[in-house]
Amino acid sequence: MSNQRYHRLSTHAGVLAAVVSIGAILAAVLAAPWFSWPANALSDLGVSDAPERYLFNYGLVLSGLLGLLFLPALRQTMHTPAHKLSVLPLGAALAGVTGVGLFPAGHPLHFPMALTAYVGFIASVITYGIGDYFIGEHRRAVATVGSGVAHFGFWVAWGFVLVEWLPGLAVPEFVGALLFNGWVLVTARRLYGTHSNV
Repeated sequence: MSNQRYHRLSTHAGVLAAVVSIGAILAAVLAAPWFSWPANALSDLGVSDAPERYLFNYGLVLSGLLGLLFLPALRQTMHTPAHKLSVLPLGAALAGVTGVGLFPAGHPLHFPMALTAYVGFIASVITYGIGDYFIGEHRRAVATVGSGVAHFGFWVAWGFVLVEWLPGLAVPEFVGALLFNGWVLVTARRLYGTHSNV
């Protein structure tokens, strides 16, 4: 397999990771009439005895593994130390996503995995955006760093203000998932522009 074809498949994996991640969450929510966005955490879907348990947990495992397969393609865009440093929190975040699916709520490893995923989402995007700034991609850098800051800011706003109306974690968790997976899709689209048809 040529390097070009390999990296194109790696880019496909990134797109699939984002689609599977959001799709699995929404499918699990639709399958769970008891689920409340204001009151529940997304992880509550993973401990039900109903089908949503499998949709949620297996979906997260698959999306995390597909996300790891996206890293070789992403490496093509890494031209600065900040870009390359972003691989560490990004890899940890994707491993954390997989771990959340493997270790549902109530398991001793669930919280560390979830925390690793969300901290990694924020740190990797901000670090990657700083790398964009140093190669002169200032608008992209502002958008990328802004995405990470917005993710962190929403958690802060939730903790200090919104928790009164949204006591469950589901809304900030889903906002974070949308922001991170949105970045993956935008980055994958940019990568497709660097591939010729194979």
